[in-house]
Amino acid sequence: MTGNVVIVTGASGGIGFETALDLARRGAKVIIACRDDERGKQSVETIIKATKNKFVRYIHLDLSSLKSVRKFVKDFTSTEAKLDVLINNAGVIYPGREKTEDGIMKDMQINYFGPFLLTVLLVPMLKKSAPSRVVIVSSAMHKLGNIQNINEQTEGYLQAYANSKLCNVLFSNELARRLEGTGVTVNSLNPGQVNTSLYRSSSLLEKLKSLVLYFFFKSPAEGAQTSIYLAVSHECDYMTGCYLEDCSESRMSPKAMDKELAAKLWSISEELVKLSPEETV
Repeated sequence: MTGNVVIVTGASGGIGFETALDLARRGAKVIIACRDDERGKQSVETIIKATKNKFVRYIHLDLSSLKSVRKFVKDFTSTEAKLDVLINNAGVIYPGREKTEDGIMKDMQINYFGPFLLTVLLVPMLKKSAPSRVVIVSSAMHKLGNIQNINEQTEGYLQAYANSKLCNVLFSNELARRLEGTGVTVNSLNPGQVNTSLYRSSSLLEKLKSLVLYFFFKSPAEGAQTSIYLAVSHECDYMTGCYLEDCSESRMSPKAMDKELAAKLWSISEELVKLSPEETV
């Protein structure tokens, strides 16, 4: 990966950190993108110390703010000449049912609408840098999702999480179709059940004993393997529009394969994130 530029969102801990650490070990220039400045900078220091790779840096990114997403893209494109791999890793299970300043449900914006805007705005650089890759971390929970009420407060937070994960896969598939022939590949994945802070953010799952998590959930390093595989493997050079689990192609839900549903979601997303006609893919 020497010479490659990679963005990893949510890389201040968990799967994102392990992904960034691995790619830095392979010589990539890694951009740590997260909202907590202190944790982001600490991750950079830890990775540089562990890998001796000095080409690791932090850029602030708060996916719950569309303004922050746009600023991140401006900061990144003004300092970097290319983008080889974008890994949309950040995600939350958020018990609260509140909307952001942009009028979007907070969990939906962090898990899907923010990454949607981020990715679309970075498409021109991804095209310029082709062959390049987009990796989108979803979940097996996408099989329980729907998009009927993706910006409503009527959904419980676990259902909202499932909805956001379905959106991730639908977006991945639609973007892959729109970028066909450009040299930019787009794939989504299920990292499996991983013992990360994602679960500690839920008051219900906080009650699970750490011993249970240790024995029955993957470690963050294990959970990061499919993201890393999609980012580096030559077996994935021409793979696009696929859904993977444990570094192998897996079957996505029938809803996730619905092209009309994906097109509908794209239209909804453009409207909610206020994408201009010039910015769309």
